[in-house]
Amino acid sequence: MPVIEIQRVPGLPKQRMEVLAGTKFSEWIETAGVHSDVRAIINGRELQDDDDVDFTINADDRIIIFDQPKNGGLAKTLLNPLEHFNPIKFTQKVMGSFMQQPNAGGAAGQSKTSPNNSLKGQTNIARNGEARPDNYGLIRAYPDLIQQAIFEYVNNKKEVTQFMNFGLGKYDISQVRYSETNVGSMAGASYTIYQPGDVIATVYEGYEFDDVDGQEVPGKNEDTGVPIETATATTMISGNYAGGQIAVKIVKQAEFDYFMGLTFPHAVSFVLNITYPVPGGTKTEDVTLFANLISAVQTDDGAVVSPTFYYTFTFDSINGSSASYITTATINTTKFILNDNAALIVGPFFSPIDSDQLWVHTSSGLGGNSETNWQLQIWKVDAENNQIPGTTQTFTYRQTTPHDSTSETFYRTDKITPAAGRGRYSLSFHRTDNSSDASKLEVEEVHAVNIRTNVSHANDTTAIIKVRATENSTGRELKYNAMINRYTISYSLTTQSVDYTLRPSRRFADAVAHTWLVMGGQPESNIDLYGLYQIQAEIDAIDPRLGRFDYTFDDEDVSLGARLQTICDAASVTAFWDDGVMSFVRDKKRITPATVFNRNNTVEAGYSLSYDMTLPGGFDGVEVQYRNPSTNKQDFIRYRISNGAIVSGAPVKAKKFEMMYVRDAFQANERALRECKRLIYSRMAMSITALADGEWVGVGDMVQIVDTYDTNQQSGYIVSRIGNVFETSERINFSGSMFVVVTDYLGTPTARYPAQPLPDTAFGFSAAIPNIELNIYDGMNVQSPSRYFIASSEELDATQWEITDKTPGTDGTTALTVREYSDLIYS
Repeated sequence: MPVIEIQRVPGLPKQRMEVLAGTKFSEWIETAGVHSDVRAIINGRELQDDDDVDFTINADDRIIIFDQPKNGGLAKTLLNPLEHFNPIKFTQKVMGSFMQQPNAGGAAGQSKTSPNNSLKGQTNIARNGEARPDNYGLIRAYPDLIQQAIFEYVNNKKEVTQFMNFGLGKYDISQVRYSETNVGSMAGASYTIYQPGDVIATVYEGYEFDDVDGQEVPGKNEDTGVPIETATATTMISGNYAGGQIAVKIVKQAEFDYFMGLTFPHAVSFVLNITYPVPGGTKTEDVTLFANLISAVQTDDGAVVSPTFYYTFTFDSINGSSASYITTATINTTKFILNDNAALIVGPFFSPIDSDQLWVHTSSGLGGNSETNWQLQIWKVDAENNQIPGTTQTFTYRQTTPHDSTSETFYRTDKITPAAGRGRYSLSFHRTDNSSDASKLEVEEVHAVNIRTNVSHANDTTAIIKVRATENSTGRELKYNAMINRYTISYSLTTQSVDYTLRPSRRFADAVAHTWLVMGGQPESNIDLYGLYQIQAEIDAIDPRLGRFDYTFDDEDVSLGARLQTICDAASVTAFWDDGVMSFVRDKKRITPATVFNRNNTVEAGYSLSYDMTLPGGFDGVEVQYRNPSTNKQDFIRYRISNGAIVSGAPVKAKKFEMMYVRDAFQANERALRECKRLIYSRMAMSITALADGEWVGVGDMVQIVDTYDTNQQSGYIVSRIGNVFETSERINFSGSMFVVVTDYLGTPTARYPAQPLPDTAFGFSAAIPNIELNIYDGMNVQSPSRYFIASSEELDATQWEITDKTPGTDGTTALTVREYSDLIYS
């Protein structure tokens, strides 16, 4: 027979349920009493969003249901008794849980659900099993819920307490709001921020009873005398009384299956035929007894073939007009009728976890001179929800009204510390007076509460928000938010040392250093912090807004390197590994090339050259998506290219940049214009394989590469120099105005200088180049001579390239990928 296990509370034993082979899973789960966002494991495989749930359960199937809501939806989604009459409603809820909800995350590569990154419907949610937010810069944050909200009624007002987590690290927090309303302006509202290491004096961990949802407790006058369920035994085996309990054994029959599925104890009545002594003899009669059904067990006669099955029912707390006869009576096997007479009892309800206290919330709707009276019975239960003997307690309550004629609803919270101590408890409610339109009692909610003292979170910034709830709340989503600015470490260019003092910052370099050193735990030796902060200083000198980073990392699967590249991209900086060191380069205008590559320091292998006759990729403009600081939603900067000019407007085919880690229009606009210029002025790409010189250049460097197939781009090496006369290894053909670039002994190119031909030889030129140190080849001490590159000014411009990728080879060569460089991109 198939077995289905349900894990309702982590750490507690699974509930085992047997179903008939051939049952449809969709039909079974509709009646299983589970939440709407369960996880189902079918024979070791988790049921996915697109899987069909209308399959047939086979005899050897093993199914595990994890009924532990993760989505923060703590509203009452459990099937309640009224929904037995409307199964379609619950089916829709269950089917909805298997359908994937759209992810509105705005950043490429981010797949988690932090509302800080959401583009729509930003709310406070519980993100169980996901990474805690790691925020940088200045953002509007929607903190995560870290436990269920807990409430209590004080002076007839509902006071709700929310416990929330802003994320890892320390923050400067301001503008705490509910949606757009300042929390401080809301009646009865307050909040407290706890930075990492701060001590929270008292935390109340409350867990709602899922099966309590405003049940009305009927009055004594609502008892119709008609049992909810009744069953009569056709074959009674035995009846015995001992120790204040009665056990009745019958042959199994379907009419009694209802009682086998009850939770115990359960108030019932039953009819027996007994014979008891009276003066002068005995008397035999039918008696009706009232008791608690505390056990229902199925057994068999042990036969291997066609065994006979039995039901044994055990009762205690026996009372009734004939209860006194039972102690001396003989229970006959001629009659047994069992009735469920618990119509007036609401419950039992079962605690989801072990707890120290029970908070019971009730409301009494009273007219003038009215009151409600009720009894609350609690008892401790084990993992199987069986009552633990000796733990029952009964509490009596009364609610009155001071009004003689007007109506009012009175709300109250009664806090109970059970005498049996910490554990799971079951509760039932029984009203001891009559009800009417002017006297209604409802059980609003019950919380299992644990009390923690002196709580401290070493790495997180948390908040406790208390608000006064409205009496007729519509149950809207939570939208608490605040402006938060992350505290980070920094670096001093003067002392060339890390400053580990935490300060609020929006600078991308501080975010990089903090992510790498503090969050990543990496050593200072494998990151070029000096080069990083030189770039930050360059940006700050132009405009600090170009070097900001404002974003939340909420996906622990994103690598440390990927996080650094995201941070750097906001400032148009590239992070890359260079000989085991994380290095950085900014996309900016270059004054002089880093070096010159020609046929003397390159090889033919791996060479390629491509050119786009139209705008690259067919794009006719750029679209940059960023986060609008006012709306906290996505916004767009769009430019199109028309007749070689950049104009504002939406292009037909845009090159798109998703940059939700930018929340400044100035920063986004600068990036959009620069990318448009790159479309216009950078249409060529090349791959070359360089010799040893390729090791000394890096990603982002501007270099000059001679096209060996272009006769007007001439290069070679310097043989000798006398004053301004240079002797060369190659013949030079002058045509029009020519300019020359020469490398010094370190391979660093000079600026461009006009070059003239020599009157007595074609192997040389004359140029007023400063007296730089040159490498002159001698075959022994100098084997890498200084090189020259001579061409027209236009041809020299055409030889400027920007390195986009560098891959060292195993044979001493370096593969370089470059794109066309132009100063006009940065004008």
